[in-house]
Amino acid sequence: MTFQRPTWSDALKYAFSALSNLEPAPLSPILDTMAGAPVPDDELIEFVRSADENDSTRTQIRMALAKWDADEAPGRDTVARSDARRAEIYAALGLSDSVAAAFAEHFPVFEAPAIVISKAFQPWYADARKRRTNVYWDDYESYLRDVKKWSAPSIASLEQTTTEIVERLSDPVRTDIKQTKGLVVGYVQSGKTANFTGVVAKAVDAGYRLIIVLTGTIEILRAQTQRRMDMELIGRENILRGLDPSDPKVARELDYQHDEDWHADKFVRHGAMLDQPHVVHIDRVTTHRSDYKRLPQGLTKLRFFRTDKQRLLNDPINLFNANAYVAVIKKHKAPLEKLLADLKPHKGDLAQLPVLIIDDESDQASVDTTNPAKWNKDSTTIRERTKINELITEILKVCPRAQYVGYTATPFANVLVDPDDGRDLFPADFALSLRPPPGYMGVKEFHDVGKRWDDEDKTFRTSNEKAHVRALIGDVSSNPDARVKELQEALDAWVLSGAIKKFRESKGAKSYRHHTMLIHESAKQAEHDVAASDVRTLWHRSKFNSTEGHARLKSLYDDDYHPVMIARANGEDVPNSFDELKPFIGEALAQITIDGDPILIVNSDKEIKKQQKKLDFEADKVWRILVGGNQLSRGFTIEGLTISYFRRKAGQADTLMQAGRWFGFRPGYQDLVRLYIRRDETVDLYDAFEALLLDEEAFRTELKQYEGFDEDGMPCIEPRQIPPLVSQHLPGLRPTARNKMWNAVIAAKATAGGFQDRYSLPRRGDAANLANLHEVGVPLLSHVRRTVSLPFKLNDGPTGNETFMIGTVGSADFFRTLSKYSWHPEYDEVITPFKAFLERATADGRISEWVIAWHQPSKHANLVNLDGLGASPIVTRKRRAAPRTDFAGSDRKHTAALEPIAAGSDVPGLPGAEARGVVLVYLADDRPEDARMKTIGDVDADHVIPLLSFATPRSATPHRRDLIQWTVQVKEQESDAAVWRPPN
Repeated sequence: MTFQRPTWSDALKYAFSALSNLEPAPLSPILDTMAGAPVPDDELIEFVRSADENDSTRTQIRMALAKWDADEAPGRDTVARSDARRAEIYAALGLSDSVAAAFAEHFPVFEAPAIVISKAFQPWYADARKRRTNVYWDDYESYLRDVKKWSAPSIASLEQTTTEIVERLSDPVRTDIKQTKGLVVGYVQSGKTANFTGVVAKAVDAGYRLIIVLTGTIEILRAQTQRRMDMELIGRENILRGLDPSDPKVARELDYQHDEDWHADKFVRHGAMLDQPHVVHIDRVTTHRSDYKRLPQGLTKLRFFRTDKQRLLNDPINLFNANAYVAVIKKHKAPLEKLLADLKPHKGDLAQLPVLIIDDESDQASVDTTNPAKWNKDSTTIRERTKINELITEILKVCPRAQYVGYTATPFANVLVDPDDGRDLFPADFALSLRPPPGYMGVKEFHDVGKRWDDEDKTFRTSNEKAHVRALIGDVSSNPDARVKELQEALDAWVLSGAIKKFRESKGAKSYRHHTMLIHESAKQAEHDVAASDVRTLWHRSKFNSTEGHARLKSLYDDDYHPVMIARANGEDVPNSFDELKPFIGEALAQITIDGDPILIVNSDKEIKKQQKKLDFEADKVWRILVGGNQLSRGFTIEGLTISYFRRKAGQADTLMQAGRWFGFRPGYQDLVRLYIRRDETVDLYDAFEALLLDEEAFRTELKQYEGFDEDGMPCIEPRQIPPLVSQHLPGLRPTARNKMWNAVIAAKATAGGFQDRYSLPRRGDAANLANLHEVGVPLLSHVRRTVSLPFKLNDGPTGNETFMIGTVGSADFFRTLSKYSWHPEYDEVITPFKAFLERATADGRISEWVIAWHQPSKHANLVNLDGLGASPIVTRKRRAAPRTDFAGSDRKHTAALEPIAAGSDVPGLPGAEARGVVLVYLADDRPEDARMKTIGDVDADHVIPLLSFATPRSATPHRRDLIQWTVQVKEQESDAAVWRPPN
C-alpha cells in the first residue's frame, strides 16, 4: 500500500520550525493547534516510519533535534550529542514512549560535524539569536531544504558548523573592541561556499554591517560567488530594491535579465519579513557583472547612518536600523585599493563598524611569503609584505572590529604563518576542520588506504582503485602512440558515460545538467594549445556513431563500465547490454556537439572571459572537454566532471591537491567517474595523491585528538600550537611552497584515543630494516600467547570479527625494545617527540603495559620462517613505491577491533585495564612489486619488515594539559642567511 502524506504533516514541520530557535517544549499542543485537530500517536509514528527520507517535514525534525543535541549552553544536565541528551529532549517535547522510540530509530543522535581548535572565548551568539531576528539564516535554511533539496544531515551539519564559527567572532554590539582571526578547513570542492554563505547569513542577522568576501584571482570565480550569494542569500527584493523588473530601463541594468533561474523564480524571496522592524536590507556594492568600483568625484558607495547620533554606531538602536553591505571582491590590487579608499573617509565610524571578512582560498595570494627572518620584530620599521596580504591587513587595521575567517582545503600555508606577527593572518583564535559532507567523492573514494588484500578479494565492489582509476604510462613525448591510445580510451569513456546519463534520464533520473571531461597535462599555456589540438584531431577521427566507434565503446562497456555499474550503481539504472545503451550514444553526442567543437582551452582569465558563456555552469548546460592548467587547479568548480585525464606534476602538496578537480559531488553518477592518471616508475601521481591523503588525514586526526577544552575550561591546545601537527608522507612533496614554511618546533607530542601508524621506514634494502625485524619485531611477537576473535564496527556501517594473537609486555621492557627500532631520517620530526612522550608516560606510570596484537589473515597468507616464531603470516601490500618511505595505514577493521583495549574496556579473553596501550604489529613483504608478482609462496626473512601502529591509553594524557611540550624557536644568523633552530 502506497504511503499517503497526511494533511497535518506541514503543521508538524512548522511546529518544529517554531521550536527550533527555542528550548524544546511540549509538541502536542502546538501541533494540534496548527493542524486544527489532535494528531494521534499512531499516525505520527506511521509518518516517521514511512515518509520519504527527504520529506521537508522529516528534514525539519532532524534539524531541530540536531540543534538541541549539540547545545552546550551552561546549565545542561546531560552531555551534548549523547543518548541521555536525546532522552532529555524527548521528555521536554512530551513524547510518549512509542513516539520517542520511533524518533530514536529514524533520527539518530547527530555526530559532531567539525573539529575545532580554539582559544577560550565568550559565548554570545545563542542569546543573541533569541533576542534578534534570524531572517537571513532562516530563509537560507529553507532555501537549502525546499529548493536545493539538501538532506537533513547536511543542513544540520551546516547549522552547527556555522554556529561554531559565528559564536567565536566578536559580538557586534560588544562595547570593547575585539578582532578575531580564524580558519575553516574543508575539502577540495566540498561545499565551502555554502558554509561561508551560512556564516554571512547569521552574521548579518546578528549585526555585522559590512561583509567583504574575497574570492580567487579570476573574474569568473568572483562572478560565480556573487551569483550564488545573490541567489541563495541576498535575494530578489534586495537586488531590485523596489524597482520594477518589467520596466525596460530597469531590465537593461539588471544583472540577471537573461538568467534562467531568475525568470524561473529560483532566487530566494524574503517577502514581508523585510518590512518588519529591525530587519535590515542588504545593499550589494558589487554585482554579478562588476567587481568593486569607486563612484566619480570621490563619492562612496558605503554610507552608515545612525538613528540616534548620540549613541555609537554599534549600539543596538543604530545597528539594527542600519543596512548591511556585501562586497564580493577578487584578490586583485585594484578593487582592494578602491575599497580601502572608500573606507578611510569614515574614520571614526570604522572603529565602531562590525565587519566580517571571508577569505575564500585563503592560502592563495593572501599569505605573506616574505621571510620573517629578515624582519626585526623589535624594530619600528614597517614590515614589507606581499601586496594582497598588505591590503587585507590594512583593511583589518583601519577596521579594528573586523573579523577575519579564511576558508581553504589546503591549510598548511595558513597554519605555518608566523603566529607572532600580530598584523598578519595567522588564525590565532580558532581553526575548524569540517567533515566530508554526505555524497562527497574525495581522495578516500579513489584510494584503498587501509585495505589489506590478504583478507578479501580485490574487486570492482571492494576496491576504489579498481573501480575508478586507470593508469597512464610515461610522459607525453616518450611514447606518443601509447598516449593516443590512452587518450582515445578516455574520450570513449566520456562519450559512453554521457550516453549512460541519457539512458538514466530516460528512466526517470534527475536531469544531468552538466557532463565534463578534464585534460590537465601541464601548467604551461603553450602546451595547452598543443594538447587541445591533439584532442581535437583525435575527436574528429573517433567516429563514435559508426560501426568502428560502437565496437570500441562496446568493448569498454563490457569490460569496464558494466561490471563497475553492477557493483556500484547504488540503485541507479543500469543498461542490460550495450545494445540497450546504443540509442543514447547519439543523444549524448548531440548534446556534446550542440555548439560544434566541444573542446575549450581554459588557461587564463582572458581566455575564460572570452568563453564565459560556454563555461557558465549556472546559466546553461555544459557538456564539454576542458584543457588547461593552473586556472583549473584552484577554486574553479568543474560541474559534472566525470572523466579526468591527469599528468601534471607539482612540487608541493597543496598545489597538487588543489589540482584534483575530480573531487566533489557526483549525484547519480559516482559509478561512472574515471580518473586516468600517470603511474609509472618515474612518476606515480596516484601514489602522490595517496600520500596527500595520509598527510591530510594525519593532520585532521591530530586536530581531533587535541580539540576542545579541559575540565578547567581551558583549551587543550591553541591554534598557534597547530603547525607541528602538519606531517609529510612523501619525501620531496612539501606541504606547501618553501616560502610559506617558516615555523614549528616541538620537543614532545602526545597521542591518546586512537591508533597512530608509524610506518615511515628506512629505504628498501637498508640493513636497519633487518635489524628492525630481529631486534624489535620478533621480540615483540614472541610475547603473543593466545588467539582471540574481537568484534569491530566501523562508522560507515560494516561490522564483523577479526582474529589476532595477543600477549602483554611491561611498559619499561616495551620501551627498551622499541628504542632499537629505526625509522627513516626524514621522519625524525614525527618520531622523536612521539618517543619522548612515550618515555615520559612510561616513567610516570601513565602507561603500565602494552598488548602486542598480531593480526592473523583469513586468506592469501604468505609465510616467512623466523627463528623463535616459526612459520609466520605476512601481509602482501601492493607496493612501497620509490621514493615513498612509508607503507599506507593500518586496516580500519583491525584498529576498530583493538581500540577498546586502549580505552580500558573488557574484551573477550582480556579484562580491561586503565593504563594499557596496544601496539598492532604486521610483518610485511618489502620486495619490489615485480619481484613479489613473480614469487608465490614463502618469503625470505631478508625481505620482511615489521610495521607498528600504536594506541596509547587515555591514562597517558589524564588531564589533557600535557599533550604538547614545546621548545622555543630562536633565530640564529649564519653569514647572510637566517635560519631557525631549537635551543640546546
